[in-house]
Amino acid sequence: MSFEINRGLFALDIVDHHAVLGIPLTSASRGVRKRYLRIAPRLHPDTCDAKTPEGKEYAKDLMSKLVNPAYATLSNEGKRADHEAVLRVIQGRLAEKPPSIPMRSSMADQLRKATDLQGTYNKLIEQVANIQYGDLRKTLAAIATISELNLIYLARSSKAVNTPRATPGVARTAPPPSTQPKSRPAAADTSENSISSATSAGATFNERALQRATELVNKGQLPMAVQELKDALKRDGNNAAGHALLGKVYLQQNQTTLAKVHLNRALALEPGHPIATAAKQKLERLTGPSGASSSRASSSRSKGQSSGGKGKSDGGGLFGGLFGGRKK
Repeated sequence: MSFEINRGLFALDIVDHHAVLGIPLTSASRGVRKRYLRIAPRLHPDTCDAKTPEGKEYAKDLMSKLVNPAYATLSNEGKRADHEAVLRVIQGRLAEKPPSIPMRSSMADQLRKATDLQGTYNKLIEQVANIQYGDLRKTLAAIATISELNLIYLARSSKAVNTPRATPGVARTAPPPSTQPKSRPAAADTSENSISSATSAGATFNERALQRATELVNKGQLPMAVQELKDALKRDGNNAAGHALLGKVYLQQNQTTLAKVHLNRALALEPGHPIATAAKQKLERLTGPSGASSSRASSSRSKGQSSGGKGKSDGGGLFGGLFGGRKK
């Protein structure tokens, strides 16, 4: 049995592990384990309230397909760090553009209007969690409601996810505006380290997008990194750092044609750009120097034409190698 939830963070293709366990995003590891131990007996076939074999099987599926994966992620330091990195990216995007996803619960509307964000959020999460695994027919609706609360909390809170989690379970407070460092000029340093370490306070949209994209690349979330960089380049198509990083990501995805386009653009805008230069050298090691691939492709096409068009079905050439035979 598969479970489909399309509200809250789930609507953004994020598996909301906190919502599954019924805990706030700021919960410490101890709170994760405590909540799991409360849920487990309610879903175990020998101790759950289900009377029918179908009900017991449903409880077993909830445990194995939702609760156990959520606990495995949030109780493991490395997996939780990866999950929180994704949440930070979502949070950054929500700060730029508030969610247009419709909220179906009255609690979500209540949190959206609350003046005491943290207190109201914790209270509402607790209310739903108390009934979340009572009547299992309502469990998915409860998870969806909590995920809506999490989405609104992320959108309204600048520090909803602890980074780093030196004090687990406590949302960190941003420093006063007067103490926040000013953003660096974009042209001062365009290395990857400078992109990832640039301050978010006062940074431009593109600087924040580059920060998020670099973090996603480090976590292996390449498709999301590509989308971040595309959004940034829509606003500023002459951003050398954006083109360089996007070219590098495309190279990691083995999309050499797109990689070449963006790397060449980055080097045209800023000759000697370190990321673009290194990636371009790697690209040339894979495909040969500029013009070599096209010469080989032209030679291959000539041979194919002289032999009556043989080889067309092979999907040869650059685009055939990239896109041929990959229908899903």
